[in-house]
Amino acid sequence: MAETRPVDPFNVDYPTVEAHRRPVYRRISLLNGLLIGLALGLGAWGLEMWRIITLPVVSYMPSLWLGVGAVVALCGLVGWLTGRLANTALTVVLWALAGGASMMIMGYLPYYGRTLAVWLLDPRFRGSVVYPYTLEGGPGGLLLGGLLIILVLVILGFMQNYRLEQIAMETNRNGRLNGRAWVSLLLPMPIVFLAGVVTQSVMSNPAAPAIVEVNRAVTVAQGYEGDLRTLELNDGISYAALQPVREIISGDFNLSVVDVNPLNATVIVGVDFSGDGWIYCRVINDQLSFCYDASPAYFEGLRNLVTGEPLPEDCRGCALRATDEATAFLLERRELFGPDPEIARVGQQGSHVLMRVTGDNLTAECRIAGVTPMQLTECEGVGD
Repeated sequence: MAETRPVDPFNVDYPTVEAHRRPVYRRISLLNGLLIGLALGLGAWGLEMWRIITLPVVSYMPSLWLGVGAVVALCGLVGWLTGRLANTALTVVLWALAGGASMMIMGYLPYYGRTLAVWLLDPRFRGSVVYPYTLEGGPGGLLLGGLLIILVLVILGFMQNYRLEQIAMETNRNGRLNGRAWVSLLLPMPIVFLAGVVTQSVMSNPAAPAIVEVNRAVTVAQGYEGDLRTLELNDGISYAALQPVREIISGDFNLSVVDVNPLNATVIVGVDFSGDGWIYCRVINDQLSFCYDASPAYFEGLRNLVTGEPLPEDCRGCALRATDEATAFLLERRELFGPDPEIARVGQQGSHVLMRVTGDNLTAECRIAGVTPMQLTECEGVGD
């Protein structure tokens, strides 16, 4: 009697995996993909997480977890699909594509990924490009930078069928992996992890070092009673940068990434203090350059546009640009605001700041974007 074989919807020949072990093979392939994604994600962003996890940083970690989750989901999908196909050529191609896609995620995460995280966490800023992509070059440059990841995944893809078949042979009747099988499954993961670490290290993402630098500088400055211009701790930090804002850096504080320009390795870090102080610190090439009071341009500049009163003579850099639409909105409603409206900052993500103007007969919310220069982009009445 001729031997009958089970019908497989993918019409795939499993040369060494017995029929009753094929579901186990597919589960192992899915697990393999998830582990590869986790190793790659932790290699790409694990060090960054470690550097900032203990710091008072807002709206930063969610984007990193978003990146890890995206890479794990992508590699898990490829693992599941290649387990169904069990074809070496297709497996190699799919893992090469996964490597390229992972590199895209790594390259765009500090910008589009961080913006997406803001949209999910704070719907008030949904639709605003909070962290625009400013790197030169396009996807081709990112793929070139990710050749190591692609190469590692291609090699693992080439070996996958044989390796997973051998692991499937080590399972018991319930399909559970024994110790030897787990060792075989986890053995390549350190290589994937290192590929992620090496690739991320050559990419331009100066935000985390800048956060660490500013946190250290502010913490030391708060505990030092002398002139910061003379403070030298041989740690490479210029504490003199905080001398102009010495009087407003008291109390607990939170850090945030306001703006990132990787082309010249410049990061603007915002620091909000419980004592109502609000400063911006500029970090260039991982070196603290200078800090300044951030509030005058937002409060005095906006007050000038709302009421028409001239700016204080001693308020340097307080002038605030505005779009034609925002200017027209404020001019038409100037009498409703009255001569002395209350102005408050009610939200901020990146360089996008949400201000509330409460007048005698009207309350409006205004959006200011950018750092140098800043611009009032729109205002709308609350409840309109």
